[in-house]
Formats: sequence, structure tokens, C-alpha cells
Amino acid sequence: MSTVVPSTNNESKLDSVRDRFNDIFAHIAKTAGARDSSREHPFAEVAELKAQGFGALRVPVDLGGAGISYTELMDIVIDLGKADPNIAHAFRNHFATIESALLNPNAPTSRFFLEAAARGETIGGAFSELTTAVSGGADFSTVFKRSGDRYSLTGTKHYTTGNLYADWLSVNAVRDDGKHAMATIPASREGIERPLDWDGIGQRLTGSGSTKFTNVDVAPEEILDVQLDARAYRAVFHQLYLSAVIAGIMENIQDDAIALVKNRSRNFYHGLADLPRQESGVQEIVGQISTNAWIARTVVQEAARGFERCQQQERAHGDDEGSRMQSSLAAARVKVVVDELGPVTANLLFEAGGGQTVRSGTYLDRHWRNIKTLSAHNPRVYKLRVIGDYELNGAPLPRGGFF
Repeated sequence: MSTVVPSTNNESKLDSVRDRFNDIFAHIAKTAGARDSSREHPFAEVAELKAQGFGALRVPVDLGGAGISYTELMDIVIDLGKADPNIAHAFRNHFATIESALLNPNAPTSRFFLEAAARGETIGGAFSELTTAVSGGADFSTVFKRSGDRYSLTGTKHYTTGNLYADWLSVNAVRDDGKHAMATIPASREGIERPLDWDGIGQRLTGSGSTKFTNVDVAPEEILDVQLDARAYRAVFHQLYLSAVIAGIMENIQDDAIALVKNRSRNFYHGLADLPRQESGVQEIVGQISTNAWIARTVVQEAARGFERCQQQERAHGDDEGSRMQSSLAAARVKVVVDELGPVTANLLFEAGGGQTVRSGTYLDRHWRNIKTLSAHNPRVYKLRVIGDYELNGAPLPRGGFF
């Protein structure tokens, strides 16, 4: 079991966790660009993070975790997103599962998920299908078919980010009678395939392609009936997590811009200074990059604090749909801001660095590609319309998980 030694000498939990993972993140960052270019999946890096208890950051201390807050987790996700957004993204479904277990401690699987995370194991997810009538729909073709006193699971799920690295998979499907159900099964079970078929322009190493199930044996006790619409506004975590990863990329862009400009020893002959770092226009570009990165982390942190207050209120006083809707609204606003600033910031990097930035060995093109891939989850234009309708007409936000 991976455990975290409680902090001492008034050191915050966040500082303690950062100290623990600084060296690992630094190592990950050094090789992130080359891995992206060669499409080398970070199996060893993810395994090291799991072994060091990264997946247990939100697990209570008495269960073997670090017990950090949700807001602190978002700070760490930004840090890891800065080092390698592929790896940060790959942990999203796992951390969402842990968050759900913390919010619903009496649910049948909650204790299992928390203890698995404390052992250094991670939980992946399998929900989306390409054959549903609408994106985020639940008219699944993946089925639990009764076979004697057991079940056989068959179907294909897509956008199964992180499943390549997961130890357990939580699979949503339908029973023979059409009822929705979920099973949590070992990722190594016979009949499960996790092919390297993700072909996105960015986030190439997240394993966001398919997970295939062919006559996978499932015991009755592994299956739980689920009500997919039982809890409104339940996707705040998923949405804010992606914005945190983009915020991390923007901080990486800031570091890259500073290093590029400082290392440039020649200015253009028609420049106004001897060195690019003394050029007022270049200074302005770097200043804008720095400001954009600061804004991204700040708005993610603010929304995270609001989400955390909502969770605390529900633990103390019970279900509060209105508070959850406000958290969803905040996450939508954050997405709009970060999705707009992210690509702009990536573009500014090429203006700051000059011709050397387009050389393939710098790997700088990955920042734009990764940001655009992450921001493609639920495009901002849909968020803006909903926000505007709420402000003008008091219309509630979409209740479903996919928003």
C-alpha cells in the first residue's frame, strides 16, 4: 500500500505532495516532447506515479492516501499537465471515480475504489459509444447478456481515455431487459482489448481510442443497476479537470517562451535592441503569455474552491441541486476562458521564438495540438449559448453528465 507521511513543521499538504512528486514530474517533463513525437506511450512513467501513490492523493489518510483537498488536487493536475498533459489526462477518469466515491461513501463500490487507489491501482471508464443517437447518449449497444448463472459482456466503447494504463474498468452497458447497469472488472480479464487506435492530432498518448469487450465473463455480484440521470450536474469534475490540464500546458508554454527568448543571441537587423529579450515587442509577447497562464490557473482554482464548498455543503445538509448548478456554471465559464486563451497563448510562443520555433526537434507544435484536442470536448460555443440563456432568461443548465 502506498502511503503519504503526514506533513510536519506547518508544511501544507499541497507543499508536501509537491515535494514528493517534483523529481518525478521533472523527469516526465524532460522526455515529454520526444515521447509525443515518437508516439511512445508512457507506461513506465504512469506506473511510477501509481507506485508513489499519485492515484491516492484524494483518498483519506486513514485509508492510506494523502487526503488532499479537491482544490489542491486541481493544483497538482495543473503541475502534471505542465510536465506532460497526456499523463495528466490519462488519470482523469480515475480521479473522477475517486471523487464520486468520496461524495457517496455508502455506495456499494465506494470502499473498493478507495482501497484500490490506496494500493496503487487505478480505475478506468467505458461509457461513450459511436453508435448512440446523440453524443453523450446512453442508448448503448454494449450488453450484459445472461449466460447461465453469469453474464457475458460484449461491445465496443470509444474515447476511453486512460484505459491503457488502468487496473480496473467500470463499464456501462445494458442488460438483456434493457436496464442500464455498470460492472467494475479487472482490465486484464480475458476478452478485453485495449488497442492503440487513438488517432487524434493531440493528446496522442492518452489511449483515448477504443476498449473492446468480446464475451467477457462477468459475475452477477460485479454488476450494479444504475440510474444515469439520478444526479444532475454531475460532470463538473470532468470538465474542470480538462481546463486544469490546459492551464498546465499554458504554464509550459510560458517556460518555453522564456527559455527561447533568453537563449536567442541574435536580433533582427531592423530590431530596436541588441538582443531579443531587450526588444519591447518581444517583452510584450512574453508578458501576455505569462498573464494568460496566470489567468488560467487562477480561474481553475476559483471554480475548484466553489465546487469544494458545494461538496461540503451537501455532506452537511444533503442534496443541493442549486449549488451544483452554480458549480456547473462556473466550470462552463472557466472552459470558455481557458479554451479561448489556450490556443492564443500557443500561437504567441511562435511569435516570441522566431524561426527556430518551427523546427521539429523543439516539439513546440504539440502545445497547440494538445490544447485544441482537449478543448474539443464539448465545444465552447455550446457553453456560451447556455450561459447566455441563463443570464438573459434564467434557463437552467443542461442536467446531464455530458455537459
